[in-house]
Amino acid sequence: MKQVISMFAIVSLLAMGGYMFFEPTLTGAAGGPGVGPYSDSIVTTQAVSSEISISAAADVTMSSSIPSITGNAGAPRTGVTTWTVITGNTTGFTLTLNASTSPAMKLDGTYNFSDYSPTATSTPDYTWTSPASSQAEFGYTVEPATAADTIAKFKDNGTICGTGSGNTADSCWYNASVTPETIINRSSDTLVTGEIETVKFRTESNAKYLREGAYVADITVTASQN
Repeated sequence: MKQVISMFAIVSLLAMGGYMFFEPTLTGAAGGPGVGPYSDSIVTTQAVSSEISISAAADVTMSSSIPSITGNAGAPRTGVTTWTVITGNTTGFTLTLNASTSPAMKLDGTYNFSDYSPTATSTPDYTWTSPASSQAEFGYTVEPATAADTIAKFKDNGTICGTGSGNTADSCWYNASVTPETIINRSSDTLVTGEIETVKFRTESNAKYLREGAYVADITVTASQN
Protein backbone atom coordinates (compact mmCIF):
# COMPACT_ATOMS: atom_id res chain seq x y z
CA MET A 1 0.00 0.00 0.00
CA LYS A 2 2.85 2.41 0.90
CA GLN A 3 4.51 1.58 -2.39
CA VAL A 4 1.35 2.49 -4.33
CA ILE A 5 1.05 5.85 -2.56
CA SER A 6 4.72 6.62 -3.15
CA MET A 7 4.45 5.78 -6.82
CA PHE A 8 1.37 7.99 -7.13
CA ALA A 9 3.21 10.93 -5.51
CA ILE A 10 6.20 10.50 -7.81
CA VAL A 11 4.02 10.35 -10.92
CA SER A 12 2.13 13.49 -9.79
CA LEU A 13 5.34 15.43 -9.22
CA LEU A 14 6.70 14.39 -12.59
CA ALA A 15 3.44 15.40 -14.29
CA MET A 16 3.48 18.83 -12.62
CA GLY A 17 7.12 19.39 -13.56
CA GLY A 18 6.38 18.47 -17.15
CA TYR A 19 3.44 20.92 -17.22
CA MET A 20 5.59 23.77 -15.93
CA PHE A 21 8.32 22.91 -18.44
CA PHE A 22 6.00 22.87 -21.44
CA GLU A 23 3.73 25.77 -20.31
CA PRO A 24 6.14 28.41 -18.92
CA THR A 25 4.12 31.31 -20.25
CA LEU A 26 1.16 30.54 -18.07
CA THR A 27 3.22 30.34 -14.88
CA GLY A 28 4.97 33.62 -15.62
CA ALA A 29 2.21 35.68 -17.31
CA ALA A 30 0.75 38.86 -15.72
CA GLY A 31 -2.15 37.86 -13.57
CA GLY A 32 -1.58 34.16 -14.20
CA PRO A 33 -0.75 31.53 -11.63
CA GLY A 34 2.70 31.73 -10.14
CA VAL A 35 4.71 33.25 -7.36
CA GLY A 36 4.39 36.91 -8.62
CA PRO A 37 4.29 39.83 -8.18
CA TYR A 38 3.20 40.80 -11.72
CA SER A 39 2.52 44.20 -13.32
CA ASP A 40 0.82 45.59 -16.44
CA SER A 41 0.46 49.11 -17.89
CA ILE A 42 -2.06 50.79 -20.21
CA VAL A 43 -2.40 54.15 -21.99
CA THR A 44 -5.56 56.22 -21.44
CA THR A 45 -6.38 58.71 -24.23
CA GLN A 46 -8.85 61.63 -24.30
CA ALA A 47 -9.27 63.40 -27.63
CA VAL A 48 -9.77 67.20 -27.58
CA SER A 49 -11.34 68.79 -30.66
CA SER A 50 -10.54 72.27 -31.89
CA GLU A 51 -12.85 75.26 -31.51
CA ILE A 52 -12.79 78.93 -32.46
CA SER A 53 -14.38 82.07 -31.04
CA ILE A 54 -14.48 85.73 -32.02
CA SER A 55 -15.38 88.65 -29.79
CA ALA A 56 -18.13 91.15 -30.51
CA ALA A 57 -16.54 94.37 -31.79
CA ALA A 58 -17.76 97.86 -31.01
CA ASP A 59 -19.63 99.71 -33.76
CA VAL A 60 -17.64 102.47 -35.42
CA THR A 61 -18.43 106.18 -35.46
CA MET A 62 -16.11 108.10 -37.74
CA SER A 63 -13.98 110.82 -36.16
CA SER A 64 -16.18 113.76 -37.23
CA SER A 65 -18.93 114.74 -39.67
CA ILE A 66 -18.32 115.67 -43.31
CA PRO A 67 -19.81 118.90 -44.76
CA SER A 68 -22.51 117.93 -47.26
CA ILE A 69 -21.38 120.27 -50.06
CA THR A 70 -17.73 121.26 -49.59
CA GLY A 71 -16.65 117.86 -48.30
CA ASN A 72 -13.37 117.11 -46.54
CA ALA A 73 -10.78 116.78 -49.31
CA GLY A 74 -7.34 116.10 -47.90
CA ALA A 75 -8.67 115.45 -44.39
CA PRO A 76 -10.17 111.94 -44.36
CA ARG A 77 -12.28 110.90 -41.40
CA THR A 78 -11.18 107.79 -39.51
CA GLY A 79 -12.70 105.04 -37.38
CA VAL A 80 -11.34 101.87 -35.80
CA THR A 81 -12.56 98.69 -34.14
CA THR A 82 -11.05 95.39 -32.98
CA TRP A 83 -11.92 91.71 -32.77
CA THR A 84 -10.19 89.07 -30.65
CA VAL A 85 -9.94 85.58 -32.12
CA ILE A 86 -9.21 82.59 -29.89
CA THR A 87 -8.69 79.08 -31.23
CA GLY A 88 -7.09 75.86 -30.03
CA ASN A 89 -6.65 74.71 -33.62
CA THR A 90 -2.97 73.90 -34.15
CA THR A 91 -3.13 75.06 -37.78
CA GLY A 92 -4.70 78.42 -36.91
CA PHE A 93 -7.47 80.31 -38.67
CA THR A 94 -8.43 82.74 -41.41
CA LEU A 95 -10.37 85.97 -41.05
CA THR A 96 -12.46 87.42 -43.86
CA LEU A 97 -14.18 90.79 -44.23
CA ASN A 98 -17.10 91.80 -46.42
CA ALA A 99 -19.78 94.45 -46.76
CA SER A 100 -23.48 93.67 -47.04
CA THR A 101 -24.09 96.04 -49.95
CA SER A 102 -22.35 97.61 -52.93
CA PRO A 103 -21.41 100.37 -52.45
CA ALA A 104 -20.71 99.54 -48.82
CA MET A 105 -21.50 102.92 -47.22
CA LYS A 106 -24.74 104.66 -48.11
CA LEU A 107 -27.68 106.72 -46.93
CA ASP A 108 -30.15 105.31 -49.44
CA GLY A 109 -30.30 104.25 -53.07
CA THR A 110 -29.18 107.68 -54.27
CA TYR A 111 -26.68 109.06 -51.77
CA ASN A 112 -23.58 107.04 -50.96
CA PHE A 113 -19.80 106.83 -50.71
CA SER A 114 -18.21 104.85 -53.52
CA ASP A 115 -16.06 101.89 -52.52
CA TYR A 116 -12.44 102.99 -52.33
CA SER A 117 -10.71 102.64 -55.70
CA PRO A 118 -7.02 101.72 -55.43
CA THR A 119 -4.63 102.60 -58.26
CA ALA A 120 -4.15 98.90 -59.03
CA THR A 121 -7.51 97.17 -59.06
CA SER A 122 -6.60 94.16 -56.90
CA THR A 123 -3.79 95.69 -54.80
CA PRO A 124 -4.34 98.05 -51.85
CA ASP A 125 -2.85 101.56 -52.01
CA TYR A 126 0.05 102.07 -49.62
CA THR A 127 -1.10 105.67 -49.08
CA TRP A 128 -4.74 106.70 -48.97
CA THR A 129 -5.54 108.62 -52.16
CA SER A 130 -8.17 111.37 -52.13
CA PRO A 131 -11.13 110.76 -54.44
CA ALA A 132 -11.53 112.68 -57.67
CA SER A 133 -13.52 115.90 -57.73
CA SER A 134 -17.22 115.43 -56.94
CA GLN A 135 -16.56 111.94 -55.59
CA ALA A 136 -16.63 110.43 -52.09
CA GLU A 137 -15.07 107.12 -51.03
CA PHE A 138 -15.04 104.62 -48.15
CA GLY A 139 -12.23 102.11 -47.51
CA TYR A 140 -10.40 100.10 -44.87
CA THR A 141 -7.08 98.55 -43.85
CA VAL A 142 -6.16 95.79 -41.40
CA GLU A 143 -3.56 95.77 -38.64
CA PRO A 144 -3.38 92.51 -36.63
CA ALA A 145 -1.42 92.23 -33.38
CA THR A 146 0.93 89.85 -35.19
CA ALA A 147 2.03 91.49 -38.44
CA ALA A 148 3.16 88.16 -39.91
CA ASP A 149 -0.45 86.93 -39.87
CA THR A 150 -1.55 89.63 -42.32
CA ILE A 151 -2.46 88.18 -45.70
CA ALA A 152 0.21 88.95 -48.33
CA LYS A 153 -2.10 91.36 -50.14
CA PHE A 154 -2.10 93.72 -47.13
CA LYS A 155 1.61 93.43 -46.32
CA ASP A 156 4.08 96.05 -47.53
CA ASN A 157 7.78 96.76 -48.01
CA GLY A 158 7.54 100.31 -46.72
CA THR A 159 6.36 101.85 -49.99
CA ILE A 160 4.24 99.29 -51.86
CA CYS A 161 1.52 96.87 -50.78
CA GLY A 162 1.23 93.26 -51.88
CA THR A 163 4.95 92.68 -51.31
CA GLY A 164 7.37 92.53 -48.39
CA SER A 165 6.66 91.37 -44.85
CA GLY A 166 5.70 94.58 -43.07
CA ASN A 167 2.37 95.88 -41.89
CA THR A 168 2.96 99.62 -41.62
CA ALA A 169 0.33 101.51 -39.65
CA ASP A 170 -2.28 103.39 -41.70
CA SER A 171 -1.16 101.84 -44.97
CA CYS A 172 -2.57 99.48 -47.62
CA TRP A 173 -6.11 100.82 -48.12
CA TYR A 174 -8.71 98.79 -49.95
CA ASN A 175 -12.45 98.59 -50.69
CA ALA A 176 -15.01 96.59 -48.73
CA SER A 177 -16.67 94.28 -51.24
CA VAL A 178 -19.74 92.07 -50.86
CA THR A 179 -17.37 89.19 -51.67
CA PRO A 180 -15.51 88.09 -48.51
CA GLU A 181 -11.87 89.20 -48.61
CA THR A 182 -9.32 87.19 -46.60
CA ILE A 183 -7.38 89.63 -44.43
CA ILE A 184 -5.73 87.36 -41.82
CA ASN A 185 -4.22 83.88 -42.10
CA ARG A 186 -2.60 82.48 -38.96
CA SER A 187 -0.92 79.06 -38.93
CA SER A 188 -0.98 78.29 -35.20
CA ASP A 189 -3.32 78.42 -32.21
CA THR A 190 -4.03 81.62 -30.25
CA LEU A 191 -4.42 80.19 -26.76
CA VAL A 192 -4.94 81.58 -24.16
CA THR A 193 -5.46 85.30 -24.68
CA GLY A 194 -6.23 85.23 -28.40
CA GLU A 195 -5.04 87.54 -31.17
CA ILE A 196 -6.37 91.08 -31.55
CA GLU A 197 -7.34 92.04 -35.11
CA THR A 198 -7.63 95.79 -35.74
CA VAL A 199 -9.51 97.18 -38.73
CA LYS A 200 -9.38 100.88 -39.60
CA PHE A 201 -11.84 102.71 -41.84
CA ARG A 202 -11.65 105.98 -43.76
CA THR A 203 -14.12 108.25 -45.53
CA GLU A 204 -13.47 111.28 -47.69
CA SER A 205 -15.57 113.52 -49.91
CA ASN A 206 -14.08 115.78 -52.56
CA ALA A 207 -17.01 118.17 -52.77
CA LYS A 208 -19.54 115.49 -53.67
CA TYR A 209 -23.09 116.60 -52.88
CA LEU A 210 -24.24 114.40 -50.02
CA ARG A 211 -27.60 114.70 -48.31
CA GLU A 212 -27.48 115.18 -44.56
CA GLY A 213 -27.92 111.98 -42.56
CA ALA A 214 -26.22 108.91 -41.13
CA TYR A 215 -24.43 106.91 -43.83
CA VAL A 216 -24.00 103.28 -42.81
CA ALA A 217 -21.71 100.43 -43.90
CA ASP A 218 -22.69 96.99 -42.58
CA ILE A 219 -19.37 95.13 -42.24
CA THR A 220 -18.97 91.45 -41.33
CA VAL A 221 -15.80 89.61 -40.32
CA THR A 222 -15.78 85.82 -40.20
CA ALA A 223 -13.23 83.64 -38.39
CA SER A 224 -12.79 80.08 -39.69
CA GLN A 225 -10.43 77.33 -38.58
CA ASN A 226 -7.74 76.28 -41.05
